[in-house]
Amino acid sequence: MPHWKDVYLPILVRLYMDIDKIQQQLSAYLAQGYYDEAIALCEQGINTDPTITLNYWYLGIAMLLQGEETEAQAIWLSAITQVVPDEMDAVTAELLQVLQTAAIQFLDNREFQKSEIIYWQILELDSNNYPVYYNLGNALAQQGNFDAAIDCWQNAIAIKPDYVEAYEEWGSVCQKLEDFETAIACYSKALELKPDNYQTAYNLGLCFSFIAMVSEAIACFQNAIQLKPDSTQPYGDLGYLLLQKGQLDGAIKLFNQAIPVSFLESYLKNQEQSNEVFKDNACFLKYLHLQPYSFDTFLYLAKIIDRTDTLSALAREIYQKALEFNPDADIILSQQSQLDNSTETSQEFLSFEPPKYFYESTLYWAKTSNLEKKYLNIYPKSKLYLTPPKTPENTIHFSFRFGSQVELPASFVALVPEGRFWLNKKQDKSAVIAADNKLLGDISPDFPVLSPGHPDKHPSKHSIFSVGKLPPIQRIDGTVSVLAGLLNDTYFHWMFDILPRIELLDKSGIDIASIDRFLVSSRLDFQKETLKALGIPETKILETDEYSHIQATTLVVPSFPSSLAWMPKWACNFLRSKFLNKKHIETEKIERIYISRKETANRRIINEDEIVSCLTKYGFINVILESMTVVEQAALLAHAKVVVAPHGGGLTNTVFCNPGTKVIEIFSPNYVYPCYWLISNQIGLEYYYLLGENPEGFYLHKLLYPDARLEDIFVNVNQLLKILRFAGAI
Repeated sequence: MPHWKDVYLPILVRLYMDIDKIQQQLSAYLAQGYYDEAIALCEQGINTDPTITLNYWYLGIAMLLQGEETEAQAIWLSAITQVVPDEMDAVTAELLQVLQTAAIQFLDNREFQKSEIIYWQILELDSNNYPVYYNLGNALAQQGNFDAAIDCWQNAIAIKPDYVEAYEEWGSVCQKLEDFETAIACYSKALELKPDNYQTAYNLGLCFSFIAMVSEAIACFQNAIQLKPDSTQPYGDLGYLLLQKGQLDGAIKLFNQAIPVSFLESYLKNQEQSNEVFKDNACFLKYLHLQPYSFDTFLYLAKIIDRTDTLSALAREIYQKALEFNPDADIILSQQSQLDNSTETSQEFLSFEPPKYFYESTLYWAKTSNLEKKYLNIYPKSKLYLTPPKTPENTIHFSFRFGSQVELPASFVALVPEGRFWLNKKQDKSAVIAADNKLLGDISPDFPVLSPGHPDKHPSKHSIFSVGKLPPIQRIDGTVSVLAGLLNDTYFHWMFDILPRIELLDKSGIDIASIDRFLVSSRLDFQKETLKALGIPETKILETDEYSHIQATTLVVPSFPSSLAWMPKWACNFLRSKFLNKKHIETEKIERIYISRKETANRRIINEDEIVSCLTKYGFINVILESMTVVEQAALLAHAKVVVAPHGGGLTNTVFCNPGTKVIEIFSPNYVYPCYWLISNQIGLEYYYLLGENPEGFYLHKLLYPDARLEDIFVNVNQLLKILRFAGAI
């Protein structure tokens, strides 16, 4: 079979007089990463006509992107020096234009590293190019390199002091980093230069409110309302600030203006099956709409405030306001929240001193304790290569900005003589403690869950050093394997943090039959099913909620597959091998799936009926996974070609999808967690995301949902259709 060069190059060379066509071909080669092809085409062109400078520019770009920076610069320089002096400026300008076009193409395609490389080259040729500094800053910021991005925007502003967009991007990053004072300075300057920008005015109001500059925040929200009277968000935020100032009537009026009728109708229907806490929200919004100044409106608002700040002065004031409408009402201030907050203190932290020191890693403990044979290395460090999520928006969300790769730690099994394990009742703090009462840092996760190597997760910052006394030790003679982690009853954490640890035990050479006990949760159906499938005997299980602080003769501790919630490739392969393609399982072959969270207590789609109706028109089938076995869920997802779902455990099953499956994940705008994007990168899925909306404003929404992880999500149908079209799903 003839080589492609022999077939296509002669044709392309004959077309060389059409510069536009050849430029398009070279651009396509670069976009697809076909650098060898681009180099060969450019070299053929140079041999055919050495005067066509375009070939030199693209030849240099192709070599630059292959890491040959010096060679690329030499090629460009040779082309520039070949022309007469009077033409050098024009030729250099042509090179700059080609470089900028390529850089923008890569930036638009979310290939941030390639874009960054080219922008740095442009600055070597033209150090006063402020749009290049701006775009380079964007490329760096999209990779999470915020300090370097800010430097670029500052350089752009130094050249062009009225560069509004640079101030806005700088402010946005500082707002995300909670450097509110700098964000305020940036947004203020941007508004000075462009006073009619609603979004900047609104963001400035949020930043002022975050640092309790209430008067300034109020002025900003009022300005935002003047700029865009039909936007409901600033009404809710302004109302919240008035509420904090005790201006109850003014707050209620603004809250009423912040709730669109379409949102209210969906919300009330959504909360019919909710728990009692969120039903208070629905009652408040219902009476806010029907009778804004009434006993019921103020009663339920007081309950909501009381829920987040028990017996606060503000809650008492609102209760008193309710009594003005019904003096005979029997209102009892609930103290349940106080009881809930004290439960763990009274029942758990009783008598045992927590550790005061730590080993940064289990390997360091083994080496310094002369116990190296007790450390069994199973899988070495690995790299998770990341492709940015796909979105029609100009930028990707901050939660996906990790650059092009992340190093994942090694996986191992440790045998800890006289080791202890502690897990708190909320299952968000855990500790493995050596016999010398020192924490083993890398196998003792606690919340919040952060990325591998994050400085805030250093063992010195572990919560165990500040919890007070631990509960009494439950002594267990024999060998106990710790399979428990954090949030053991959560499907995602179970599948990716717990089950792969059994694989590590298998790989370690330890005979599972020789282990006396397994500390692991097993009460839920999916736990029972998967533990049985992986050979963990029910008779040997110690339930985590019954054994919160144990010590064993030997504690066998498989590490987590990686950092908590960051899954290595082997863990994905393990789950697929154990639960996928089981011959006795027959499920309906559905290619377009919408995974509903209707049966769950939180993170549901508020206007789900509207969303399901929309998706049904395009062939999507609404599924509820809670009633299915793990093997059935695996089989179902293996047939899917498009999956749409709100963020939640059901998306764990995308690990069973085939490469190329399109996944569209829907988030609350206040809680974006990238775990299912990570799965998509490991499996080779096409990952897209859609942010829901808070039409009622940041603070009113936070009043309804104090914990962002539990927020229900309101989805704009037009935005859903937009992402479906962008993904090529409709």
